[in-house]
Amino acid sequence: MSTAKGRDHPGLIMPPPFFLAIAFVVAIALDWATRLNFLAPAAPGSPQLWIGALICAAAIAVAVAGATEFRRTGTNVVPSQPALRLVTSGPYRFTRNPMYLGMIVMQAGLGLVFSVEWALILVPVLWLAFDRLVVAREEAYLTAKFGQQYKDFLVRTRRWI
Repeated sequence: MSTAKGRDHPGLIMPPPFFLAIAFVVAIALDWATRLNFLAPAAPGSPQLWIGALICAAAIAVAVAGATEFRRTGTNVVPSQPALRLVTSGPYRFTRNPMYLGMIVMQAGLGLVFSVEWALILVPVLWLAFDRLVVAREEAYLTAKFGQQYKDFLVRTRRWI
C-alpha cells in the first residue's frame, strides 16, 4: 500500500526521539538563561529525585511496551519504514501512542531528576509537537494503509490517555 505521495511511511520531518532530545536541550538552555529556580536541586534521596526517577521508569516501561508489541506482532518500530500490521494489543488497547506518550512523560521525569524547570514547562509544547507533527501524519498514513480497520481502532482507542 502506498500513500498519495507514493511512499509507504508517514513522512515524518525527523525521527520521533529527536523531538524529546530537542525539547530537553531547549529546556536546559532556557533554564541556564533564565534560572527560574522553583525546583530544589534533586539531592540524593530527595522526594523530587525519587518521584522524577519513578516517572522516568514508568515512561520507559510504557515506551518499551509499545515497541515490544510492535516487534511481537511483526511490524516495524521505526516510522520511516512501512507499517506491516495494525497493532491493537498490549498497551495499544489503552492508547494509540504509547511510545510517544512515554517520551512526553520522560520529559517531565527528567525535569524533576535534573531540576530543569523549563523541562516541565515545555511538556505541553512537546505534546503539541508530537500531536501535530508526528501523530497527525501517522494517522493519515495508517488510515490510507489500513482503511476501515484503522478507523475502527480510532473510535475505540484514545489517542493519548
